[in-house]
Amino acid sequence: MDGGPDIPQPSQGVEKTVNRTTPHRPLFGLFPVVALVALSLLAGCSRHEFVATLFDQPRPATEIRGTNWDGEPFRLSELQGRYVLVFFGYASCPDICPFTLGELSKAYNRLLAEDPEVAQELAVVFITLDPDRDTPERLAEYVPHFHADFYGVYVPPEALEELKAAYGIYAEKRDVSDVSAAGYFIDHTATIYLIDPQGRVKGLFPHDVPAEDLVADLSYLLR
Repeated sequence: MDGGPDIPQPSQGVEKTVNRTTPHRPLFGLFPVVALVALSLLAGCSRHEFVATLFDQPRPATEIRGTNWDGEPFRLSELQGRYVLVFFGYASCPDICPFTLGELSKAYNRLLAEDPEVAQELAVVFITLDPDRDTPERLAEYVPHFHADFYGVYVPPEALEELKAAYGIYAEKRDVSDVSAAGYFIDHTATIYLIDPQGRVKGLFPHDVPAEDLVADLSYLLR
């Protein structure tokens, strides 16, 4: 914080004279002013600075239909009433996806430790951009590694193309067969979408957001 205003000091060598016959003003007359100043300071201290980019006018989130890693049908709309974090990636991703899911896992575990009931108001959904390899069975091996509560959703290829367009997701295969047994990687948009309890896209988190920043933003929203 910046330092407070400079307070003028009495000149050296000059004695301050006090008229002791002047009646003192009652202290209780200052209480309302002090109370207002204290409330203003408290209000300023409680203001939260979001790491997420929040939209002034959230738009309805496009429905996501697919199959969860446990074989059950998945519909995004069935999560209304909770905050939802949606992240698009793929299980063979060498760096960004495991890092992001790891931070999401840390944040979710911390929220669970602080208040399990509040944490239950949050859902984390991973949508694969690699339907050729990421079957529900493959997602069942991958997603619960980060957290068993996370959804890992397979969307059929034709529906996935429409979904990518709706959410503004770029995804392009890149051949790496000469250097990796994976055969190909997928260059893709790596943004975390924040869906509010009304089913609207409320904001975005960067893929490299630290767990502590996620916890700070989500704790403020959930409470």
